[in-house]
Amino acid sequence: MSSVLVTGASGVAGREVSRRLAAAGHRVRRADVMPSPDPADAGIGEFVRCDTRTPTDVLEAVEGCDAVVHLAAWHNAHRPGVSDATIFAVNVDGTFNVVQACRATGVRSVVFASSMAYGWGSVYSVTKVLGEDLWKMYQETTGASVALLRYHGFVPEPYLRWGERLLRNGVDVRDIATATVAATEAAIAHRFDLFRTIVHSDHGMPEEVRADFAARGVEWSESRMPGAAELIERHGLALPDTVEQHDLSEAADLLDWRPEHDFIEFLTDLQRRETAGEDVTALWAPGRIPA
Repeated sequence: MSSVLVTGASGVAGREVSRRLAAAGHRVRRADVMPSPDPADAGIGEFVRCDTRTPTDVLEAVEGCDAVVHLAAWHNAHRPGVSDATIFAVNVDGTFNVVQACRATGVRSVVFASSMAYGWGSVYSVTKVLGEDLWKMYQETTGASVALLRYHGFVPEPYLRWGERLLRNGVDVRDIATATVAATEAAIAHRFDLFRTIVHSDHGMPEEVRADFAARGVEWSESRMPGAAELIERHGLALPDTVEQHDLSEAADLLDWRPEHDFIEFLTDLQRRETAGEDVTALWAPGRIPA
């Protein structure tokens, strides 16, 4: 198997991606400014301290790797928040340093964590435009295989709010990880030159339900999981008028990837926790929710 560098490896997505890459048999090098807070991650390959704003740090981290998964970033929803200047420095200067290190060491397989916020609505959004452009430049000038994954939101937040957000712009971090691993392996196999996809949830609901979820959502949820309607009412879950959904067929065809975690799974988990007497108001998600 290949040697894969994961930048931002101590973050929510980085920990899950590193675990799954290792489970798939890859040699993982984890790079971040601090080690993972989970002691179990210590056995996943080597850890190297790396501030992507420091070119020598990045070059040392990339050296000897076959592929790079570049997750290191700050974004607007981080807790605690950081300044726009810090967001720009990490997301743009840091990405440029990773690009240059990949060029210097001959890396030909890259996955970049872009965002559904891509655009011009904030400094963070613009950093993702610039980041994608840097990697497009790298692909065109080197012939590397580059995947740009526009993740939907997975920043931890209170459990019930996260369940609501799955119907809007939220995605389970496990789906983030499986998409990233699939893209990494496809890039290593050079199944594409430049590939871009959104990484989001898929609730498998008919279009008439998706487009009128305010009127049809509770009934549809109850048909999928008995007791759903009572759960939604008891916890005051705020359902959207329409459910955000995207065509993920290209990712299915090219990466053999499909999201697996949805709103009904969340309701099932909520019901189980209620039955066990848990205080769900004290939980945060996504991530590895304690069983």
